[in-house]
Amino acid sequence: MGEETREGDERVKIPREAPTRTLEKGLFLLNLFDADHPEWTLKELREKAGLSKPTTRRLVRTLEAANWVAYDPTARKYHLGSSALRASYLVMSHSELVRLAHPLLVRLTEETTESTSLTVWADRGALIVDTVPTERSFKPFTYVGMLLDGVASADAQIILAFSPEHVREAALATPLEKRTRFTVVDPEALRSKWDKTRREGIAFDRGEWKEDAPAVAAPVFSQNGEVRASLSVVAPPERCSEQQMQGYAEAVRRAAAELSAMLGHDPDVDPRGL
Repeated sequence: MGEETREGDERVKIPREAPTRTLEKGLFLLNLFDADHPEWTLKELREKAGLSKPTTRRLVRTLEAANWVAYDPTARKYHLGSSALRASYLVMSHSELVRLAHPLLVRLTEETTESTSLTVWADRGALIVDTVPTERSFKPFTYVGMLLDGVASADAQIILAFSPEHVREAALATPLEKRTRFTVVDPEALRSKWDKTRREGIAFDRGEWKEDAPAVAAPVFSQNGEVRASLSVVAPPERCSEQQMQGYAEAVRRAAAELSAMLGHDPDVDPRGL
């Protein structure tokens, strides 16, 4: 992981007092990420923190290994990673997105009699930010803050299907775990699968992430037409015949479209470009 920056970057002012202890330094670097500075190059982080090049490189590598920061090879900058997003969503459990989505999840669970979830993308997979469990005997092990690691889950599939190409390629660049006998790990097969999912507007996980927890997911779009999140229904295999899966798909599609409208998305603007 070499130092990446653009020519002509302005030098960022060094703080009056740079941190001295390792933990303090790492937390200081994390605190540099905010609404005004969501991304930094390695050089910018080093200059802003007033740390040496080897120290900054070592700290960033440690933070990246623990998923507190992630590197965007297209922008050639670092941004907060899945661990930071997970922590923030635990704190922000009553965020606007969750506030709007929760009643829809409750209604979706009542309609399908199955567990439902709201997820967002978090570099290494889909992060659950809200969930409503079924009252039936089968209850999947899900909770707010749980990361559905990898690209096999229905939530990851639907979000990646509608994400920019560089996000999809970054997901393919990470080691792909064959979680079950149904998991697709071939990059070309995954690209084809995501293209199909994008055309159909629905994602099916027929035991790819976990064999005893098939799922169906639909995308949630923001006002500008970008994929913001996913809504999903998960049920046991005995309640996942093809007819039942199609029924879940229609229900979750309606709920996701309603949430997208709440976020200001115009349904007449097709995010698939069709």
